[in-house]
Amino acid sequence: MADPLVGQVNDKLRQTEQKVQEFFNTVNDVLSWIPDGFAQLTEAVRQGLNALAEKIKEFWKGIRLIWEQPGDSTALREKSQRWADAVANPIGDIAGHIALNKLAANVEWTGRAAEAYKAMVPAQAEGLTNLKNLALQARNSLNNLANALDSFRMAMVVALGVFAVGIVSAIATACTVVGTAAAVALLATTVGACLTVITTAVMAMNSYMQTIHTEQTALAQKTHDVGTTWSRSPYDLSDGSVSDGDGTDWRPNQ
Repeated sequence: MADPLVGQVNDKLRQTEQKVQEFFNTVNDVLSWIPDGFAQLTEAVRQGLNALAEKIKEFWKGIRLIWEQPGDSTALREKSQRWADAVANPIGDIAGHIALNKLAANVEWTGRAAEAYKAMVPAQAEGLTNLKNLALQARNSLNNLANALDSFRMAMVVALGVFAVGIVSAIATACTVVGTAAAVALLATTVGACLTVITTAVMAMNSYMQTIHTEQTALAQKTHDVGTTWSRSPYDLSDGSVSDGDGTDWRPNQ
């Protein structure tokens, strides 16, 4: 499923690009009405227009640089939910059954084998609980990343919305010879404000990414600490019979 916020930003980008082109066409059209003999009167406007073109070029360069890989917050949330549904919850259910008060062996049997088994159960339950907690932390980390992406995109939508309003005002102002200089100045101010909003959003996103990187590093270490083997008794339970009479026998409680 397509991410709706990505679609909103892409729509705003297309609309803004069209309006920018409309603004330049309007100003150039107005300036074309002025006779060559009065060219010196419009030189300041043309210089301002050229400077504005460079600033807008910088704006689009920044936008495209950060929008080449917009990410997918919807997919991240789906993945995060799978960590809960397919990993954390099933493991938690199993861990809930591996407890001394839930096992009949602890009550029905005695002997060295029974004691060794009883000593092993808490470590197994703890291992499962740790895995459950790791899965939930992975879910939360992915959700945090999805929220960071959404916040960044909303900042983009706001910046482009401000830009669009400024362009419309500038186009209206630029429809007369007298208004062209003011229109160029207005749009230059708008572009500067939008660049500030986007720069702030990028800085916030980088901060989020650093936090999430720290979370992921901690998760990797915790995963390593959990280990890769199931907790087993150091004693030989394979000889824990009920009939051969040695010290490892399981003996029923009477």
